[in-house]
Amino acid sequence: VIGEACARILEFAGHEVHRLNHTGDWGTQFGMLIEHLQDEFPDFQKARPPLSDLVTFYKAAKKRFDEDEAFKGRARQKVVAL
Repeated sequence: VIGEACARILEFAGHEVHRLNHTGDWGTQFGMLIEHLQDEFPDFQKARPPLSDLVTFYKAAKKRFDEDEAFKGRARQKVVAL
């Protein structure tokens, strides 16, 4: 869904887009990112979080996932809740 939206925006802006489909397990990553977002920006539904660098945000979430067992457990539960 996100990739398709990006592709459409880029095509609308006049860019040539090559769509490649990758099927994989994104559940863990989504759980990890959602949990990290909620921890870092508990008011995210009321105040827009300053997420201008998504790569840095992802790396921080992944680091926590790899190093913090409690965070890893919460992230996995977030996937189940999805």
